[in-house]
Amino acid sequence: MNEYQLAAVETAEYDDPMYPVASLMVESAELADVFIKPWLRGDDNDPARADVVSEAGDVLWNLACLLKDMDITLDEVAEYNVKKIQDRAKRGVISGKGNNR
Repeated sequence: MNEYQLAAVETAEYDDPMYPVASLMVESAELADVFIKPWLRGDDNDPARADVVSEAGDVLWNLACLLKDMDITLDEVAEYNVKKIQDRAKRGVISGKGNNR
């Protein structure tokens, strides 16, 4: 993850650190849209794998840049998240409500 992050931020061209924050919201919506539009139309088709990979990549790029701007690595986030969800699963609160469970 960290190697990807370093390679991704080499391509970053923005002056305002809010750029990847705003773009992350847009790209996340575009990723969701790949699933939502067919669902709303009632299509029985699964989303195209290439579309999911493309939009997920845009989400990942923006996340990588946002975190790098804050001196946080993707590895750090991934490791923290796995520990958090494993702890919740162990305590039987994985599907609970709220952030602090």
